Amino acid sequence: MERSPPSNESPFVNQRKRKQPEDDKLSSIASFQQKLEKQLDLWKGQLDTTITETIKKSMHTIVEQEIEKISTSMKDVFKEFSARLDSFDNSLVYIMERQDSFDSRLKEIEGKFQGNCDVSDQISALQNKIDIMEQQARSYNIEIANLPERRNENLLSIVEKIGCVIKHPVHTSDIVSVHRVPHFDNRNTRPKNIIARFTTKIIRNNFLVAARATKGLKSDQLSVSGTVQNVYINEHLTVKNKQLFRMSREQAAKNNFKYVWIKHGTVLVRQTDSSAIFAVRNKQDVKKIRA
Repeated sequence: MERSPPSNESPFVNQRKRKQPEDDKLSSIASFQQKLEKQLDLWKGQLDTTITETIKKSMHTIVEQEIEKISTSMKDVFKEFSARLDSFDNSLVYIMERQDSFDSRLKEIEGKFQGNCDVSDQISALQNKIDIMEQQARSYNIEIANLPERRNENLLSIVEKIGCVIKHPVHTSDIVSVHRVPHFDNRNTRPKNIIARFTTKIIRNNFLVAARATKGLKSDQLSVSGTVQNVYINEHLTVKNKQLFRMSREQAAKNNFKYVWIKHGTVLVRQTDSSAIFAVRNKQDVKKIRA
C-alpha cells in the first residue's frame, strides 16, 4: 500500500523541490553564456586591436613605399632640373661671351668707320673732280633734242642748216663729229639726241648764244618732213648734271622760281629778276630752291 503524504505538507512545496535541479542547470547555462559573451567580447577587442594594428602597419608600409617612390621620382626630377640648369648656365655664359665679342667688334667697326670718314670725304671730293672733268670734256659739244629721226639723214647738213636758221653759219671744217646717242632711259620714246662737237669752245659758245636768241626753232625750218616739232639746242651735260637740271626745274616750279638755266655746265637758279643767282651742284643744293 502506498503511503499518503503527511497532511501538514503542501503539494506546491514539493513541486519546487523537484524542479531545483533544472533551475541550477539553467543558471549554469546563463553563467556559461555570460562567460562566453565576455570571452567573445575579449576576442573581438583583441581582433579589433590586431586588425587596427595590422591596418596601421600596412598603411605605414604603404605610406613609406609611396614616400620612397615620390622621393626617388623627385630625385630624378631634381637631377634633370639640375642638368638643365647647368645647360642654361652654360648657354648664358656662351651668350654673354658672344655679346662681349659682338660689342668688341662693334667698337672696332665704329673706330674704323670714324677713321674712314676722311677717306669718304676724299672719295666724294674725287668724284666731284671726275664729274667736273667729264663736264669739261663736253665743253666743245652741243646737244640737239627732239629732232625727228629719218632714215639716211645727214646730220652734218642738219647742223649747217641750223647755223643758217639761227644766223650763225658754221662750216663742215668747224665740226669735229656729229651723231645721235641713245637715251639714258631705254623707255624714252622721244627721238635720240644729236651731239655735235666743234673744233673750238668759242665756236660752240657763239653757236649756243645764237640758238638761244632764236626762239621757237621748228623741225620744218630744217627741212625735216613730218609733224612739226620744237627743236631744242643746249649744252651737252653729264648724266648727273641732267638729273640736277631736271630736279631743279621741278623744284622751281613748285616754289614759283622764275629762272632755271645752264651756263658752262652749271645749273643756275634765280627766283625773280631782282633775286640773287645761285648754283646747284648737288642734291643738297636743290633743297635750297624753296620759297
